[in-house]
Amino acid sequence: MFIEFNLLWERSIGRRRLQEQFEISPQQATKDLSGYADTCPGNMIYDTRLKTYVPSPRFCPQFIEGDASEYLLQLEMLILGYRERDEVWIDIVPTADAVRISSRPIKREILRSVLDSIQSRRPIAARYVSLSSGAEAERHLQPHAMATDGHRWHMRAFDIDKERYSDFVLSRVETIRTLNHHPANAPKDEAWNTFVPVILTVDEELEERQRNRLEYEYNMIDGELCLEVRQAMLFYYLRNYGFNPRPRSGRAITNLSSYSLKLKNIDEVTACLNRRSS
Repeated sequence: MFIEFNLLWERSIGRRRLQEQFEISPQQATKDLSGYADTCPGNMIYDTRLKTYVPSPRFCPQFIEGDASEYLLQLEMLILGYRERDEVWIDIVPTADAVRISSRPIKREILRSVLDSIQSRRPIAARYVSLSSGAEAERHLQPHAMATDGHRWHMRAFDIDKERYSDFVLSRVETIRTLNHHPANAPKDEAWNTFVPVILTVDEELEERQRNRLEYEYNMIDGELCLEVRQAMLFYYLRNYGFNPRPRSGRAITNLSSYSLKLKNIDEVTACLNRRSS
C-alpha cells in the first residue's frame, strides 16, 4: 500500500524512502520493491536518471483505491495534529491549512465511560448541560451508538426518564456514573435503524453549464445524488448540505448556502424529519 501511495501521489518510490519510513535495512527495502514488482508487473519502472522507481504509463493501483480522499485524509490529520510528520505517507508536504472547530474538549474519562456502557449495555447517570433549557441535571441514559454531525461527537442514547431516544453532545457531559440496574424493556431505536432516501438535484433555474458542473462535482447520476441516511442523522445531513432543517412560518426546506441544491423528495424527507425523535 505504501509503495502504491508513493507511486501515485509522489510519482516515485525508492529504497531510501522505505528505509526511512519503516526503519528497515537496505536489503529488506530492495526485497519489498522486488516483491511489489513481481506482484504488480508493469506498474512501475526504474528511472536510471532519477535512480528511483516511477509509475509506468500503465500504472493501476491494486492495493489502494487511488481516491483523492486517501491523500487528503492524511494531509488533514497531519495539519490538525492527529499524526506526526513521520506517521503519514506523504513525502513532500504541500503548504496547506484546515479549519479548526473550536469547541470544549471531550473528557477522556467521559468517552471511556460511554464506550464501556455501549459495550456492556449497562445504563449510566450523566450530568448533562442542556443549551436548549439551560438546565444542568442528571440524566439516566442507555447509550447504544456514537455519531458525529461533522463538527461534534454525540452519543445516541435512550433517555430512561423521558422514555425516548436523543442525541447528547459528549462535550456537554460533566460526569458519568454507572447504574446497576437495566432499563425495563427499552424499545428499539427506530429512528436509528430506519434509513431514509434523500434525493438531491441541482436547481433547474441555473444555466445548463452551471447545472452540468454541479452534477459533476456532486457525482450525480442522471442529475440525481441519492443518499441513504439514518432517520436519526437526517437533520445533520441536511444541514451539512446547506439546507435549513427547521423551516419557519410554514416555508419548505430550503438550501441557505447557495440555493444550488434541491430536495427532489422533499415531502418524504419533511415527513421523516418531523418524526425524528431527539
